Amino acid sequence: MTVDLGRKRHLRRLLSRLGLPAEAAAVVETALTHDSYAAEQAAAGRAVESNERLEFLGDAVLGAAVAQALYEAHPGLAEGRLSRMRAALVSREALARSAQALELGPLILLGRGERAAGGAQRPKMLAAAFEALVGAVFAAGGWEKARAFVRRHHLERVPHTDERDPKTALQEYVQAKFKKAPHYAVTAQSGPPHARVFTVAVEVAGRVLGRASGPTKKEAEAGAAREALAHLP
Repeated sequence: MTVDLGRKRHLRRLLSRLGLPAEAAAVVETALTHDSYAAEQAAAGRAVESNERLEFLGDAVLGAAVAQALYEAHPGLAEGRLSRMRAALVSREALARSAQALELGPLILLGRGERAAGGAQRPKMLAAAFEALVGAVFAAGGWEKARAFVRRHHLERVPHTDERDPKTALQEYVQAKFKKAPHYAVTAQSGPPHARVFTVAVEVAGRVLGRASGPTKKEAEAGAAREALAHLP
């Protein structure tokens, strides 16, 4: 019972931070309900909605809010760089960090198996809960409330930049745009054993977009990723 009361207090604090009325508690609760918990409750004869639909809604709202913020904050910046910055801002890692800042982990309702496996601390779970929460704020308070939430609780925490490790930048961009990871392959090796030169090609959505050479596979992959980023729209 103590745990339940503690969770309710935590939820009330979250509602206050979101600027939502007490009546919005139900939709926020749904945003924090993983499908493993919903399935477990259904098996026991209790109908509970998971956060999957709100996650779908939140993904779209989040993308629009981030795009608008970047468009306004960086006048004159080319579309390609804006796209890469948006990909970084809506990446799983970035969303998980914002979810942790809001202390969402202890509030996520999980099935027994997921809970025992520490599911609430996994970046994928945290990111999904954050997206669902964006959807809940939009459903309860509309676009302006959702946009303000994204700006205050996400964009102010995450730097607006694409100047990162090129492999990470490419990974986030390709995952966001194509829903699959880039593929790296060593296409050639040359030089003596103590001075090897590796040539690596990176393939994105079936096309080779970057190729580079370096003294290690890691450096060659970074060069190929950098070239691919330069060719992406």
